[in-house]
Amino acid sequence: MSTYPARLLVVGLLLALPAAGAAEQRPASELTVNYRDVQPILIGRCAKCHAPQGIMGPAPEGYSLVDYASTLAQSERARVVPGSAEASELVRRIRGQARPRMPFDGPPFLAEEEIALIVAWIDQGARDAQGKPAPVPRGARLRLHGRLEANWRLDGLALKITSATRVEDSPQPGDYVQVRGRLLEDGSLLLERIRRR
Repeated sequence: MSTYPARLLVVGLLLALPAAGAAEQRPASELTVNYRDVQPILIGRCAKCHAPQGIMGPAPEGYSLVDYASTLAQSERARVVPGSAEASELVRRIRGQARPRMPFDGPPFLAEEEIALIVAWIDQGARDAQGKPAPVPRGARLRLHGRLEANWRLDGLALKITSATRVEDSPQPGDYVQVRGRLLEDGSLLLERIRRR
């Protein structure tokens, strides 16, 4: 679509390159991505619901995607963890690792190029429109869904379990689970609760 930034087209071209020519090109993850690059996707596909008065009424779970500050807000919990797309609920929703997959009116869901651009933006620190990385919300609450793997991993994301962690319904590797916890200083997720869904 013509409203998408040129950066999205570059990401799409890089993802579509044949393996032989890929060595001569920069991978999509090496592009410097800021909020201006992802804003058209978030506004065009997400903010129709995730807005103070979207098509479903108030923003679902109070999460608005109408601007940079709202996207990074963490009043209830952090949905974007700058520097870690894997720990970001927003990414897990648009990839379909968490249910329901977003956008809620999909399919069609976001294109792989759009998802790759959002992942790169978050992994690079969720930079604002001027290119300044966001601070990592240490101590913020997180709520994630996904598939539990061996050694307490959630779709590859390492989880820290302690004797204080509430483990409900005996989750086993392969189960779809919900986890709640806090982001530690080292960027890892300390689990307060894990349960099968």
